[in-house]
Amino acid sequence: MLVFPQLTTGAAALYPVIKQGQRRSVVNTLVGGNTVVYADPDAAIAGWQLRATGLTLAEWNAIEGLFQQASGMAGTFTFLDPVGNLLLQSENFGAGAWTKGALVTLTSGIGDPLGTTRATGLVNAGGAVAGFAQVLDVPGNFQYCLSVWVRSTAGSAVTVLVANVSKSFVAGTQWRRVFLSAKAGLTGATTVSFGAQVAAGGSVELFGMQAEAQMGPSDYKITGAVGGVYSKARFGSDQITVTAQGTDVYDAVIQIVSAGS
Repeated sequence: MLVFPQLTTGAAALYPVIKQGQRRSVVNTLVGGNTVVYADPDAAIAGWQLRATGLTLAEWNAIEGLFQQASGMAGTFTFLDPVGNLLLQSENFGAGAWTKGALVTLTSGIGDPLGTTRATGLVNAGGAVAGFAQVLDVPGNFQYCLSVWVRSTAGSAVTVLVANVSKSFVAGTQWRRVFLSAKAGLTGATTVSFGAQVAAGGSVELFGMQAEAQMGPSDYKITGAVGGVYSKARFGSDQITVTAQGTDVYDAVIQIVSAGS
């Protein structure tokens, strides 16, 4: 898969990053003069400006290599939003984007750490470790961070997973945001699984799961039917100007656009 490269530090991008979005509304004027207005989600466009200051030669070569492979603006590639949540339905763990164990019960409408009732209770009634997971079409050799708020009145432990890497946390009675920073090293893989599990008989409450292509968690971003994986991204220009500031130090401004996720 063609994908915008990650920095050698494991960061998603060099900052500042500017993200803009465009939405279109369709207006239908009826014979009587009334109008009907509705959103046109298929016309949504997202755009990013990456002010890549201080790139190493290897990092710049990777970006330039993708630019050549994509033939500038002509070809598409996968872009992982550096200011977004890669997951779909970040609070609705019963949605179709997630796969859960057969004996796992999910209960929505529980009080969450933000003072609303958007958390989910998870009970594993089976005889083995189980939970839920979401598989994303992303590179298997990138650095990722998976975070989620957890709580349990039963003192159960929750295990968060990024591909074949996992980390367990004992959930207390107060909400706590836990995270796993992992690089699975699955070279050549084009999918990665993100999820959470509890032991047999375990019971926990979860809220706001977030996956990011970077070392640590950022502020939480809720998602619905659209996440931060853009598989139809393009370069926004047929030219990229790069300036060599010194030995192994390069600056460039990179435009990326996507007309769909």
